[in-house]
Amino acid sequence: MKPFVVAIDGPAGAGKSTTARGVAQRLGLLHVDSGAMYRIAAWLATRERIPLEDEARIVALVSAARFEPSSDGMRVNGADVGDLIRTAEAGEAASRVAVLPGLRRRLVAVQRSFARPPGLVIEGRDIGTVVFPDADLKLFVSASPESRAERRSLELRAKGQDPGREAVLEATRERDRRDTERDVSPLSRAPDAILLDTTRLQPDEQVDLAAHWASLARAHPDRPGINYTIGKSVVQAFAHAFLDFHPERAHSVPRNGPVIVACNHISFWDPPLVGAAIRREMHYIAKAELFHNPLFGRMLRSYNCIPIQRGTRARTGLKGAEEVLREGGGVVIFPEGTRNKSGSLIPARAGVARLAAVTRTPIVPAYISGSNRIRRSMLRQVPIRITFGSPVMPPRLESDREELRSFAQSVMEMIAALREEQGTTSWK
Repeated sequence: MKPFVVAIDGPAGAGKSTTARGVAQRLGLLHVDSGAMYRIAAWLATRERIPLEDEARIVALVSAARFEPSSDGMRVNGADVGDLIRTAEAGEAASRVAVLPGLRRRLVAVQRSFARPPGLVIEGRDIGTVVFPDADLKLFVSASPESRAERRSLELRAKGQDPGREAVLEATRERDRRDTERDVSPLSRAPDAILLDTTRLQPDEQVDLAAHWASLARAHPDRPGINYTIGKSVVQAFAHAFLDFHPERAHSVPRNGPVIVACNHISFWDPPLVGAAIRREMHYIAKAELFHNPLFGRMLRSYNCIPIQRGTRARTGLKGAEEVLREGGGVVIFPEGTRNKSGSLIPARAGVARLAAVTRTPIVPAYISGSNRIRRSMLRQVPIRITFGSPVMPPRLESDREELRSFAQSVMEMIAALREEQGTTSWK
């Protein structure tokens, strides 16, 4: 049995530990706080009066230690050192030893050894990029520096420590700088890590959302149907053999769990080409008129196409997509609601935001160019490029109509940003 791994990264004070513990408890998985391991390394070194820059001695000290993750936290050599490593000084020391390459290599090996069935939820700053790059689900938990500093101040005051809010904010920014600029395993977001911004979320809300994604990723592993696999293989073979085809950052689409890929729409070639670039099985929103021909309709359904009515009936037509997402599947949708052969972007309809909100599904923006000039691409005169962005969290279910419209437009802005990467500028 392959262990199920949830990798959670993010800066200090964003809510990684709260999220990781909550998800682990709900799914019955082991919780591993990798940050505690660096705190323990620094604490061990300080106890033995070893300078925090003495990499060789610290690595030897840690290699002889026995780390044991448990529901109560990380234990070392059978002892609970939670209170000793949770001071501001311990956090500062941990940030200093975390830049030591040899120590990181040693602790990464220990962290990987914890991946045993049924699985684990592991948090840190390089989990999805270095420790478990093939994790079943990756999250990047973040929040504004001011929000994180306020939370840390409250924690310290509860422990009888009060260094002052400005001092905590400055320490937070300095630690972010050190973590992101270090040479070995810097803090960075994996391309396929779902952004979980906790700035305006309560702890139970962030746990609910993360546990929802994790439970669906665990229950619905990607096992494409035979018809879809054959169809996708044919499209891939055609695209790579006859077109000047360039998918970019397709690995940004999470491999498991519910996901919406939102793309601009310039050609009827877009759905199969976008799907051919993605490593997992997808479903596609298609206008109902395409299904009127019985033979063509059967072909579309075998390729996971979901019919949708235009106009006022469109919302009802999204029910099929909702079912797919609630089971942990993936859906490709075109937020503009219509094909625009000119290649310019037009305002999004609110349907993409509503679909994401009611199913609590992250969205991956994508931009395609060149598919409206397929013949010239076959002559290698026009490249067909598909650029994918990283997944963002959905709007809240309680969002009103204006908030949904605003979110849908922000999706188009993300698509426009991807267009800028491709070097084009047209926008309506």
